[in-house]
This record gives sequence, C-alpha cells and structure tokens, in this order.
Amino acid sequence: MDRNLRRRLERLERRGSRQRTPAKAPRAERSKPSGLPPGEVVETPLGPVYRLESRFPLNHRHGRVALRDLLAFEPALAADVAGDRKLRTTQLAGMAFVDLETTGLVGGAGTLGFLIGIGTFQPAAFRLRQYFLRDPKEEAAMLRLLKQELEQMEGIVSFNGRAFDLPLLEARSTIALRERWRLNQWPHFDLLYPSRRLWRRSLEDCRLGTLERHVLELTRAEEDVPGELIPGMYLDYLRTGDASDMRRVIYHNSVDILSLVGLASGVLDRYRRPDPGELSGEEALAVARWHQASGRSGAAEAAYRTVVERPGKVGLRAEALRRYTGHLKRAGQRKQALAAWQTWHKLAPDDPTPCLELSKYFEWEAGSYQQALDWAERGRASLARRPADWRRRQAEAEIDHRLRRLRSKLGRERAGRS
Repeated sequence: MDRNLRRRLERLERRGSRQRTPAKAPRAERSKPSGLPPGEVVETPLGPVYRLESRFPLNHRHGRVALRDLLAFEPALAADVAGDRKLRTTQLAGMAFVDLETTGLVGGAGTLGFLIGIGTFQPAAFRLRQYFLRDPKEEAAMLRLLKQELEQMEGIVSFNGRAFDLPLLEARSTIALRERWRLNQWPHFDLLYPSRRLWRRSLEDCRLGTLERHVLELTRAEEDVPGELIPGMYLDYLRTGDASDMRRVIYHNSVDILSLVGLASGVLDRYRRPDPGELSGEEALAVARWHQASGRSGAAEAAYRTVVERPGKVGLRAEALRRYTGHLKRAGQRKQALAAWQTWHKLAPDDPTPCLELSKYFEWEAGSYQQALDWAERGRASLARRPADWRRRQAEAEIDHRLRRLRSKLGRERAGRS
C-alpha cells in the first residue's frame, strides 16, 4: 500500500473507532470478506487475486442495441471517428472494453483502482471479467494478471480512459510493479470525445449515465450506486470487512462495461449513416464537421444543408450556416455561399459577421462598391443590439474603417464616371 493511501485509511480508522463498534475487521476476516458475489481466487506468483466472471450471449440487448451489433462496423470507421490511425489495423472484436472503479475521482499517486472490469468478445459470447482488490496488498498481483490479459488484446475501448483510466493504470504499474506500462500508446477508442461532438448540444451533459438514458434508452436497476459514492463505499469496506455494498459497485461497473459496447455501436451508427436526414440536427452538425475535417466536402455540405433546411432551432441553424459558409469560403466557393450568408443574417440579425462577409464578396469578387457599402452599414447597425462593452467598440471601429474605405472608393468611382 502506498503511503498516501495508508495515511488516509488510518485517519478513517481512528474516526471510525470513535463513532462505530466494531471499528475494524480483523486481518483474517478481511482476507475473506463477507458479502462479495461468488468469484474465484486466482493464484499468481505475486499472490492471490479475486476475479468475477460473467458471460452474455452476443444477441443480449443492452438498451436498444444488441452486443453483436458492434461487430458489423469496420475498423477504418472507428479509426476515423476516434482520430487514431492505429485503430485501422485492429478488429473491434479484438478490443478490450475497460472501466475502473477507484478510491478517488481525480486520480493522483494515492488513488487505487480497486475494481477493474474488462469486457471481451469471445467466439460465442461477450465475457466480462472483474478484478476486485480485497486488500490493497493484492494490488501487484491484480495488476500482473490484468497485464497478462490485456496484452492478448488488440486495443482498448473506454469512456474518458485516455485522461483517467489508462494514466492511472500506468501510474499504479510503476508504483506496484516497478514497470513502465505505456497503455496510452495502444490503439484506443475513447468514446467520450465523439459522444460529446454528437450530443453535447442536445443533452444536459455527456456523462455515461446520461448517454445510457438518451442514446441507449437504458434504465439501471435500483441496486445501482452513484459514481461519486463509490470511493467512500470501498474505504468503508476496508475498514469493516463487510463487502455487502460492493455488490452494488460490481453491478455498476458491469453496466458501465456493457454500455461501452452499446455506446460504441450508437456512435459509429451515427457516423456511418449515408443519409444525414436520418439524424437529429445536432448529430448532423457534428457529422458535417467530421466529414469536413476528413476532407469529404460533398458529404460535409450535404450534412450542413440538412441542418440549415430543417425548421426550428434558430441557434443551431445559425451555427451550421457559420461553419458551412466558412467551409465554402475556404474552398474558394464564395459565390455558392451568397444565399447562405443572407439566410444567416436573417436568422441572426445581431451578428455582423454575415453582413461583413457579404460586404467583402461584393467589394472584392463582384466589384460592386455600393452593395458592399450597403452590407457594411447593415453590419454596423446590427451592433446596436449588443452590449456596449469593449468588444462592441472594437467591432464598431473595424467596421467604421471599412465604411470609410468603401465610401472613398465609391466616391472615386463616381468621380471617374463624371
């Protein structure tokens, strides 16, 4: 046990001795905790490890998706969505679905992963193995067995694992095994980021539980436990030896693992659909940006138009127009952007940007200084709806400079005609 955790546990023990009786289970009892679900003790050269195993048929439905649905997607799609080229040479059937329950929610040297779930596709089932740390002294053995299992896999699927789970496993491997374990160099499909792109505009947050309810249409059983309570529940177990509440934590972790499979299917399904009209406006906008970043201009434009042409959600349509016209402008298609800039101005009359883009077009592309001046004046007028702060003053100064220049050009043009 590392020093920080030992000190924390000692403080809890002293506090419990004043408040509870009995204060702490004897060491002999903690080696065989009461209340744990049935599992097996795996003996390793570094000591025993407690492991639970469950199997689910491939047609098992987790919410609205079946586990086997994920196997229909190509690795290239996952690589493109995740932004990880290494995934192109992996098979989703060979990935490990990993989730940790820990003694802290922010990581750090004193944080232990006391329950580590690993889901893998087997020939006829989905296998879930969960490694439970009955005593912190068993950590090295657990990590050794975990490494042996993960080393057989082609990559990792997680939810925020790149920022939390994998760095924690790397750190604990260094501390407990004195070995470097460079998990962040493995092929990795971290579902947090593509999920945020798809649903952050439409959901209250993008926590895994929120995505379960809205994307997978899944409701957890009452035995589930909020994630923020889990660290304290494990520390209570270490103090008392009573593992009854660990059943709820183990259930929570098992649902997390199954949700990784279902969410991966939901994410890839949105990005694979050939018709963006089948998506919600928020999803279509995310897919448009993804196509644009990958250089698929035609698909990006089709998805942008889906959002723009759909009635309602003025703010979403305005954002789509901003990105769509920017895409057309960078592609040198300014003439095609004319109607979109005008629609954008109608949707967001307090935003001077579309007016200024139209002013630039008529000045530099069409050579019509009068129309350029008219649009610049509309842009100046749109600022009246904004708060009178430094941003407005700066925008006013920039537009005023443009107005003076256009008026000068227009004056010279008229003088030349006369």
